[in-house]
Amino acid sequence: MVDHVLVAIDGSPLSRRALEFALEVHPDATITLLRVVDYIEESYGAEMLVGPTEIRERALSKAEELLAEASEQARDHEGTVETVTEFGKPARVIPEYAGDNDVDVIVLGGHGRSLVSRVLLGDVAQRVVQQAPVPVTVVR
Repeated sequence: MVDHVLVAIDGSPLSRRALEFALEVHPDATITLLRVVDYIEESYGAEMLVGPTEIRERALSKAEELLAEASEQARDHEGTVETVTEFGKPARVIPEYAGDNDVDVIVLGGHGRSLVSRVLLGDVAQRVVQQAPVPVTVVR
């Protein structure tokens, strides 16, 4: 029986589909919506004169918006829905969070990033599957 599902949220259509999947397949489970903020990725779009504090504030604001949208998507869920924001590399943070928080299964989208980003930084889903201490469902 699955009691705790971790859904990685990045704002992509596939992460929304991953949440839909988790809600449908695990209707009574506690669902944790996890947004991992990667400073390097966030700084790519930042203006040259913006400092690290501004980047962090923007990233947290974006994360709050994404998690609020995802929470709204899950509003009719029978179980508990929690939201968490972590900082770091998603491929590292997602499996660590699952291992540290009694997660039974991880659900995430297959290709939330652009092709260029995947080629340069690697596919997060693939790395999570390899490193996760629990089963992973990749939604495509």
